[in-house]
Amino acid sequence: MLKPIETAVARISMVLGGVVLLAMMLQVVIDVFMRAFLGAGFPATADLVGKYYMVAVSVLPLAMTELKRRHIEATVFTEKLTGWPLRAVLLLGLTVFGAVLAVLLWGSAVEAVSKTARRVYVEAGTMRFPTWPSYWILPVSFGLALLVNVIRLIELFTGRFAGTQHDPLEELESLKENA
Repeated sequence: MLKPIETAVARISMVLGGVVLLAMMLQVVIDVFMRAFLGAGFPATADLVGKYYMVAVSVLPLAMTELKRRHIEATVFTEKLTGWPLRAVLLLGLTVFGAVLAVLLWGSAVEAVSKTARRVYVEAGTMRFPTWPSYWILPVSFGLALLVNVIRLIELFTGRFAGTQHDPLEELESLKENA
C-alpha cells in the first residue's frame, strides 16, 4: 500500500535532483565558455546558482536519504536493543524528526507565500531576476521528507519497519561480490 508512495517520492526526488544538477552544470559551462570567448556571460548566473541550484541540491535529497536510511544514526546505545525497547527508541526518533520537519515545512511555506505575494527579485545588471520561485524549493523538499517520515511511522506501528542497522560497508562488499 505504501510502496507506490515511496516509489513516487523517490522518482520525484531523483528526477528533480538530476534536472537541477544537469541544468546547473550546463549553465555554468556555457557561462564560462561565453565569458572566455565572447567576453560576456549569462546575466544572473551567480544569482541563479546561489538562489536556485544550490538550494535545491542541498535539500532535495532529504526524502531520498530517509527512504534509503542514509541519515546519520548514533546506534552505539541502541545496537543491542530488540523488541519493544527498540521500537520505542525508533518511535521517539521518528517523532522528533517528524516534528522538526513539520516546523521547517510550516516556516518555509509561510516564507514562500510571503515572497511569492511580493514577487521578490534581485537586480542583475539591467534586469530584474525573479527569486520568489526559489523559496518553494524548501517546502517541497521538507514536505517530501515529512511524507517519508509519516510512512516510516505507519510501518513502525504496523510492524513492517525493521529498524535494523544499515551498514554501508556490508553493502559495499556485496556490490563488489556481485560485480
